[in-house]
Amino acid sequence: MSDALPNYFDQSAADWDVEPRRVELAKAVGKAVLRQVQPTREMDVLDYGCGTGLLGLFLLPCVRSVTGADSSEGMLRVLEDKIRSGGLQRMQATKLDLLHESPPEARYHLIVANMVLHHVDRIEVLLAAFYRLLQPGGYLAIADLDPEPGLFHGPEVAPSVYHHGFDRGVLMNFLRQAGFINPTDVTAHIIRKPITGGDMREFTVFLITTISTSKEE
Repeated sequence: MSDALPNYFDQSAADWDVEPRRVELAKAVGKAVLRQVQPTREMDVLDYGCGTGLLGLFLLPCVRSVTGADSSEGMLRVLEDKIRSGGLQRMQATKLDLLHESPPEARYHLIVANMVLHHVDRIEVLLAAFYRLLQPGGYLAIADLDPEPGLFHGPEVAPSVYHHGFDRGVLMNFLRQAGFINPTDVTAHIIRKPITGGDMREFTVFLITTISTSKEE
C-alpha cells in the first residue's frame, strides 16, 4: 500500500460520508455480506480498511462486535466520533496496517474488506494476514472492482492504485493459495459515477466470500 495513501484519506475523512455513492456502496456490500455469510450475534467482525466505518456500522446490529481497522488516523477519528456519539459499546476503532505490522492476537469470525485490495501492492501478504486473523472456519468477504480501464479513480488518488480491478477467477486462485476454501462470487453493486472529462460510467463491484480452515498453532 502506498505510504501516501493514508494522507489522502486523512484529508478526505471529514467529508467522506457526504458522497451518496459511498454510502450506497457500503449498504449494498453489507446486504450482500448478510446474504452470503448470514452472520450471527455470536460473531466478532474485523472491518479492515474501514474508513469512516460505513460497512462495519451496517453489520453491527447483526453481530456481536465490530473492530474497524484502518491506517488513516483521519478516518479513524471520524469513526471514533460516531462510536462515542452513538454509545456503540460493541464497536471499536484501531489503527492497523497489515502490510507493515504483524497481525494482532485477536481472532475473528468474519473479516470484511470493502474496496481495499486495489490499493494493495502485495496482495498475498494481506491475504496471509487475514488467514491468520480468522477463527477456524471463519469467513472472509472481499468487495472490489471488476476489471476497469483505469478510469474509476481521479488523479488525486490514482498514484496509490495498484490494480484496476480484479478478474474474479484470478483473485479466487490467490485465496486458495492462501489456504482459503470454497470461494464464491456475486455482483454486489454497480457504481455510476462521472470520470475525468465528465462522462458517466458504470463500474461493477463484486463480493467474494470464502472460508478459512486454519487451526491454532
